[in-house]
Amino acid sequence: MPLEKRLCRALWQAGAVTVSQQPVTLKSGRQSHVYVSLRHFLCAPDGLRLCGDLFGRHLGEAAVTVAAAASLLSPVLAGAFAARFGLPLLLFRPDETEKGLAGRVFGQVSSLPTILLDDVLTSGGTALAAARAYGEHGAGEVSLFVFVDKRPRSRRADFPLPVAAPLTLEALLRHGIEAGYLTGEAVALAGTELEYLKR
Repeated sequence: MPLEKRLCRALWQAGAVTVSQQPVTLKSGRQSHVYVSLRHFLCAPDGLRLCGDLFGRHLGEAAVTVAAAASLLSPVLAGAFAARFGLPLLLFRPDETEKGLAGRVFGQVSSLPTILLDDVLTSGGTALAAARAYGEHGAGEVSLFVFVDKRPRSRRADFPLPVAAPLTLEALLRHGIEAGYLTGEAVALAGTELEYLKR
């Protein structure tokens, strides 16, 4: 079975995708009946290994630096995969939660291409802030790798970073419907989200 299909199935089985009658407010401020969180999934060895396999396939033999954005899972993913594939690691501190560290970049910056790692992409604000900081410190061309791209189609073309993602939210929801993970009212709620994603 292809790795993308394995990830899709595993995310549904792990409860990483929820469709509920009560909407959630996303970081972007938009309300949605669909919520995707890979936090628990990536804390399990099999989930982290599967995501590492997907990232490794994307990486191939390329010499790159792996970098983290400011989200909760980004430094975990970047650190795990830098260690697994023997790659240099960059970290970024965007705020003042630790005195004097706002805007700091940690690690050996080089001219190698830099791949930001994160679990999902919604608006991309944290990734763009990190990409700017890495660029200002001399990092090579920055791109973004996420496991689920949640953006509507219209917001993909004008994003300032190259993005690679094995899954889109659209594909994830369609799989949930086709495989029977969603039934009844949840199918209609997913359908509303699918209409939004077509924009």
